[in-house]
Amino acid sequence: MAAQPVLSICVPSRNRQLYFRQTIDALLQSERDDVQFVFVDNSDDPSNMNTFMAARAGDPRITYLPSGAQVLSMMENWERAVAAATGRYVTVIGDDDYADPDLAGFLPNLEAKVGHIDALTWSGFNYNWPVEGEPALPLKLDLNVKVTRFDKRDLIARAFRWEGALHVPLCGNSVYHGAISRALLLKIRDHFGGRFFEFPTIDYENAFKVILTGQAFYHVSRPFSVPGVCPLSNSAATKTIASEDAAVIRFNQDLGRDINDDPLLDDTPFRAGHGVTATIFVIQHWLCRKYGFPHAGYEENLIRAMVRNCENYRDRESFDAVTARYRVSLAQWQAGRYLPLFQPHFTPAPTAAPVAHPLIWTGIDTDANLHFAEDAAGTRTPGELFEVLRGLMTPADEIEIALH
Repeated sequence: MAAQPVLSICVPSRNRQLYFRQTIDALLQSERDDVQFVFVDNSDDPSNMNTFMAARAGDPRITYLPSGAQVLSMMENWERAVAAATGRYVTVIGDDDYADPDLAGFLPNLEAKVGHIDALTWSGFNYNWPVEGEPALPLKLDLNVKVTRFDKRDLIARAFRWEGALHVPLCGNSVYHGAISRALLLKIRDHFGGRFFEFPTIDYENAFKVILTGQAFYHVSRPFSVPGVCPLSNSAATKTIASEDAAVIRFNQDLGRDINDDPLLDDTPFRAGHGVTATIFVIQHWLCRKYGFPHAGYEENLIRAMVRNCENYRDRESFDAVTARYRVSLAQWQAGRYLPLFQPHFTPAPTAAPVAHPLIWTGIDTDANLHFAEDAAGTRTPGELFEVLRGLMTPADEIEIALH
């Protein structure tokens, strides 16, 4: 491995050894020597991963942190993962995801063209790990490759004023499925409490700090990672309000406290876990209160996002429950001023039985979008699928950098 690798790929894990092992082996198929792999286990039983990693101990690119005597919260596990990263750029993925080590070939070329980089994001697609009886879903990949520089003012508007938001702000720039310079991460640690992560909703908290602290933000349309959804994923537990509430209980048990008990949240009626939109707003409120950042001009955009959050639920029970929670909070917020704007409409899910194995069109359309199925060529992991697609994508070190 190079004296200082270009890229550190951090993979923190807890009790999902089946997926973690497959993700590790997919990453290690790369022959690059300018990448560090930081594998961090945080499981109840450390023996499974310790035995697995012992057989791979000869790879100098690997930094392995085993489970300790006590199980850590997700935030603490991510903290030690990023602290162990030595690369000039750092990305974090889940143990059921995949990251392309060839990102280490693109970053130096981008640096040579533009100079300093604080954060790089990319386009991509999600991947659902196969589940018996559930058909593979269609996916799409844009084969055109563009590199874009983002204006910090636009990112702040999207993040903190919720401009253009759906049910979440469209701002990106998190270390989770993004590449953040280690120099910026160290600056964030120095400026914000001596830690990389302070708030338990880690990805958005980091994104907001990156946007506030960084200056040079870039995006490339070629995928460099694949977010995976296995049956044990947090994102797999967000289909109904009952499953979300159960996930919140597990999250707080893992953390050892209820994040809503933080005194910095005493002056807001919104609560983490009472809707995705509310959870993200709570992060911003906490951050702005703790560090004195002004936060205004977002109110109507936030209400629109809350409406979309409710309308994403297609079962009546979940829609009614989340809508009621928002109404209670909005009635207390700024003397109910914005409650009249909150008018979500319920749309039930289609009642027709789904096709057991729908036909998926595969090919390239007139806009150079590649259409394919999650199980293309018989693949069964995000790493396998990415390897099949790799030959159709522009090689990382051949991407033309003509800024748009």
